[in-house]
Parts: sequence; structure tokens; C-alpha cells
Amino acid sequence: MGWSRLLGGFVSEVEKTQNKRLRAAAMQAFSGVIERSPVDTGAFRSNNTVSVGTPDYSADESKTDDPLAEGMQIIGRVNNAFGVIYVQNNLIYAEELENGSSGQTGNRPGGIYAVTFNDLKEASR
Repeated sequence: MGWSRLLGGFVSEVEKTQNKRLRAAAMQAFSGVIERSPVDTGAFRSNNTVSVGTPDYSADESKTDDPLAEGMQIIGRVNNAFGVIYVQNNLIYAEELENGSSGQTGNRPGGIYAVTFNDLKEASR
């Protein structure tokens, strides 16, 4: 009994499928933190960032542009099924917003990133 397909083709198919799943999860994570940001035109929302392979530690409090399109483009170009995509915010007060100690989280109990992570976990079940 032999293989009906070459193993290399199977591996390629698995990698393509995994790459799609990785990008879909990263897109859900990034859009989730953007949507949960407490101020829709503020520096916190604008400083949510995506990087591939290594974290991006930059922060710019003067930014007020919507980062969604740029982040989605970065994620869309990922072509490594087993790579690492970072979604992060490096503003000095980002942790306070996440933990609710700034008073700006409003109707976002449980944080911004934590709730998004839990949504991703549930979606993958």
C-alpha cells in the first residue's frame, strides 16, 4: 500500500492552512484590542501595533491615527505558518488601562487585551 499523494504536498497544504489560521487569529486579536480601546481617536488606540518575528517597543503619545488598516496589512503579508505575530501597546499608561486603574476603561471590565485573549481562546475551541 502506498501514498496516494506526495508527503511534500501534504506538508505544504498543512503549512498553508496553519498560516491562514495564524493570520486570522492575529487579525481577530488586533481588531479586538482596537475595538475595546476606551477612546476611539486617542493615543492608546493609535499605539496598538503589530509586528512580526520581534516585538516593536515604540510608543508615540502624539499619534491619533487609526492603526487598523496598517496592522491588517502587516498581518496579511505574513507567510510563515509557525511565525510569531505580536500585538502590543507600549504607552506608559497602557498597563493601567488594561488593569482598570486609570478610570478610563468605562464599560470594559476585565481589561482590553485580556478580554480579547479570552475571546480568541473561546473561538479556537
